[in-house]
Amino acid sequence: MQKKSPLGLAISLSLLVMASPSAFAADTAVATAAVGAEAIDLDRIEVRPQLESQTRAVDLKRSSDAIEDAVSSDAMGVYPDKNVAESLQRLPGVSVTRDQGEGRFVVIRGLDAALNSVSVDGIAIGTPEDSSRAAPLDVIPSDSTERLRVVKSPTPDMPGDAIGGAILVESASAFDREGRSLRGKVEASHQQLSGNTSPKAAINYSEVFGDTLGVALGVNYQNRTFESDNTEVEYGTFDGGADDDLFANSLQQRKYEIERKRIGANLNFDWRPDDDNRYYLRTLYSQFDDAETRQRTLFNFGDGEVTARGNNQYTIDELPADAIQKRMRYRTKKENTFAASLGGENRLTGAVVDYKVGYTRTEERVNDEMEARFKYNGDDLTATVDQNSGIPRYTLSDAGWISNANYDFDRVVLSPKQVNDQERSAQINVRFDGDASSYKVGLLGRWRDRDVNVDERELRVGPKIALSDWTAATPDHRGGNLGQGMRSDAMRRYWAQSGGQYSARPQDAGGNAMASLEEDYTASEDIFASYAMGTWDIGALRIIGGVRVENTRFAATGNSVDVASNGRSYTVTPLNVSRSYTSVLPGLHLRYDAGSDWVLRAAANKTVSRPSFGDIAPRVGLNRGDEEVRLGNPQLDPYESRNLDLSVEKYIGSTGIVSLGLFHKSIDGYIVSTLSNNDPAYPGYEVTRVINGDKATVRGAEFNWQQQLAFLPSGWDGLLVGASGTWLDTDFDPGLAGRERDDFMLPRASKHVYSAHVGYEKAGFSTRVAAVYRSEYLDTLGDSRAYDIHVAPNTQLDFSLDYKITANVSLYLEARNLLDKPLELYQGVRSRTLQNEEYGRTYALGLKVAL
Repeated sequence: MQKKSPLGLAISLSLLVMASPSAFAADTAVATAAVGAEAIDLDRIEVRPQLESQTRAVDLKRSSDAIEDAVSSDAMGVYPDKNVAESLQRLPGVSVTRDQGEGRFVVIRGLDAALNSVSVDGIAIGTPEDSSRAAPLDVIPSDSTERLRVVKSPTPDMPGDAIGGAILVESASAFDREGRSLRGKVEASHQQLSGNTSPKAAINYSEVFGDTLGVALGVNYQNRTFESDNTEVEYGTFDGGADDDLFANSLQQRKYEIERKRIGANLNFDWRPDDDNRYYLRTLYSQFDDAETRQRTLFNFGDGEVTARGNNQYTIDELPADAIQKRMRYRTKKENTFAASLGGENRLTGAVVDYKVGYTRTEERVNDEMEARFKYNGDDLTATVDQNSGIPRYTLSDAGWISNANYDFDRVVLSPKQVNDQERSAQINVRFDGDASSYKVGLLGRWRDRDVNVDERELRVGPKIALSDWTAATPDHRGGNLGQGMRSDAMRRYWAQSGGQYSARPQDAGGNAMASLEEDYTASEDIFASYAMGTWDIGALRIIGGVRVENTRFAATGNSVDVASNGRSYTVTPLNVSRSYTSVLPGLHLRYDAGSDWVLRAAANKTVSRPSFGDIAPRVGLNRGDEEVRLGNPQLDPYESRNLDLSVEKYIGSTGIVSLGLFHKSIDGYIVSTLSNNDPAYPGYEVTRVINGDKATVRGAEFNWQQQLAFLPSGWDGLLVGASGTWLDTDFDPGLAGRERDDFMLPRASKHVYSAHVGYEKAGFSTRVAAVYRSEYLDTLGDSRAYDIHVAPNTQLDFSLDYKITANVSLYLEARNLLDKPLELYQGVRSRTLQNEEYGRTYALGLKVAL
């Protein structure tokens, strides 16, 4: 008989129970009866993590005045998913973009993640990204949070910078638990590609003292070692080829080896001396460290004489040896986020006052990034390329490129980077309650400072490096052969001993200055907001109306770098800019409790999103040798969106919901990057700049259903099911010359996003299978459709199993990316793969304890 792996046994057990829950219930009943016959009274072991988290999320949605969805932890503080971004992707209208196989940025209703606001305990957080406002959510461990909310149509008392939506991350209060709570877990996860098993641990403690003082503390740690296999291709025309015959001019295969550490901690205090007064302190810290080695082999087939043979097959003659290159990069990237808020609420005679001061700091440090580059030194080669299989397949006439001994040193590229982003804030709100109405006014001030320093330089003068001294075993790669491997530890040791002997060529001085100074900027952004809002209850109808006014004051300093034609000299001129503008944001929200657990909602409001710091910073990069200009645009206006939302919700008991929502967004001034060859200010130059494009329109529908099938016969009543879908239609005119007749979807907007799950919980057993599908989306606009870059459709399938051994101890098993789907990008058409990155499956086994 063939033996099954532990994972196979666990999945078989869960499927057996789901296939025949009545048998499982019968066995439980027999065991209970046997215990009763011996007159032993034991507490029944119950585990209901899915149902508890679902019930909490449904309660949050039902009680909300805004149009929102939520994800909540269960009574043990555990989520159905282990990553904050991936937990959110289960919600209707929400998808994620991934980095190294993990959800990183959250996309709401198909809009760029930079158009969302993200806050921790009501305090806006920044981003370590050097040029974007998009806040990564993989840096915040889910074990540090209690609730995750996505508000899709904010009320006037919420910040207005939420065209996509507002993501509210809330950490735990001791008053969320009953009495003392101590929870801990340990986990080991195994990644398929690396073959490594990695540890994870978390502990959370909370207690209420004297019914007035609450303390909640959590600490978590993960050290994950994993790999990914990446293949990237660039397509273009070739001499003698037809305009529509795009050839794989360049192909590169990359191997990533990563050690990723996450550390998270939260410490929260609540003081509630009486029913009318409460005070709190919330703190959250997360640290995300990556030690990454990237090996890559490049084949620049376009450097040879290309001949089309028909049927997507090509021959390349006279391919110069140096068209084949090897590169080794190593870097440690450290990102950390700290958020703290101190506030309170006081119920006075005739009014309720709440107030808060906050501070957030986000940092990124990449201090040691270096890449050593080498070129093949053999004879010219002949190659063939077959483009019939998505990823092009190639053959070379000489196998000498495989050996590291046949490569000459080319250069070392150093690319350190530092990003500092911090914000201070203060707010106060006053609410006056009447019999069937309330009125609320408030003030908010936010003071944000940002500093980006990117230093990149190429060093080509120095001792010749023998790549053979760094040789390692040939790395396994699903996409093909990279040749002999390279050891990053050997590279780092060499550089520590000999790096001081390397310098730049004189003709590289200008290019190094541009790479180092053009991306640097400092910026400050001060926002002063006020609002007035009223709430009126007329029978079953609640009306919320008001207006918010936000004044934004922006100042920044950047550089203008002008590089001479010979590259040997350059000039740097500091640039300064300041702006101020005011946004008036009205909003009207209706909620009608129609009885029989029906709720109808409608909203009409206006929201904004401010340009990214990298786009609005004053910057000029002028390269006279290459006749290229890159420009920032301090005159960019914010995006402005007029939004309409309608939703119908039917609540099924305390745990289920069926909802349907329709929405429409009309966005003015959508910001796009343009490329021009006829800019009157720079005649003869290729000019890249960002501008406010024309209007973008987003229309869509969202469906959501989740329910415990408690009406089924005993045994089957432990089934939990859910499904959601989002259908999106967008119109967008980027204003690109020559493409006036083309229709565009908004970048990063999938037309369809679906999710579904089937779970089962009974007695001490809980299992869940969950899938998320998103359709393709446009990632980058090119000069024509043939050069547009798309991200291919993707399906994520995950499995989890939880078994309660005793009343306080649970064993769990998880399997992620069961379909082993890669991240895939293509250029123009699906058969033209631009990037294919594979991560393999990940399995985790863990133990949870709750006291």
